[in-house]
Amino acid sequence: MADAFNRWSQVVRGPGAVEIMAWHEISVPPLGTQPPYESARPGIRLLVRPLDDSGAPWTIDVTSTQAMAMLEGFLRTGAHVGQRLSWSSRGFGVLRKDTIHLRPVQQND
Repeated sequence: MADAFNRWSQVVRGPGAVEIMAWHEISVPPLGTQPPYESARPGIRLLVRPLDDSGAPWTIDVTSTQAMAMLEGFLRTGAHVGQRLSWSSRGFGVLRKDTIHLRPVQQND
């Protein structure tokens, strides 16, 4: 069975861009588990609109504490609404470094 959650750790492997519409807190189960989920991790779910043809999903579940820390100020203050979130990543595993950019959505995005 395919995993029902679009995880940041999977999405960030390729570059992409989305418009952030909203977000909420969520508990995300481990990869490959079936309901009922017994050991979920706290995270946030970004409700987004893809801006490019990267195949970006409409929801992204973030459990990375580093990614959540980078987004926290924008999300808590509401400064995220209508912002373009783009990302890139390099490295693998514990050596992976994610880069996040937030900027206003342009008309041609």
